[in-house]
Amino acid sequence: MLDTIEFGIYSGLEWNKLSTEYLHGLADMGNLQAKNELDKIYNSPIQNQIVGFGKFARYKWIDLDVDYLYWILDNIDTSNIKYILAKRTLKYIEEHSNSEEFIDVIYVD
Repeated sequence: MLDTIEFGIYSGLEWNKLSTEYLHGLADMGNLQAKNELDKIYNSPIQNQIVGFGKFARYKWIDLDVDYLYWILDNIDTSNIKYILAKRTLKYIEEHSNSEEFIDVIYVD
């Protein structure tokens, strides 16, 4: 398979630099390379995942602020890759953190 996309406005760009939204559109039209790239994203460890949008583009998901990750969960559709990756990131942080930030608080009267 080709390392760069060979058609459209992103011709010459590496496949792994395309937004997930664009990849989903191509995959929905039957493009196998786009489907393979999405499979890589969904199946690779979260600690290797890179943000591909906005002001945090090129940051690792696990380096994002927890409040921002929760904002994504509150504002993005649950089927969106951003929601899925934010949720995976929070789970990873919870499992690998000594922080009490993730401990459920139980109030007793």
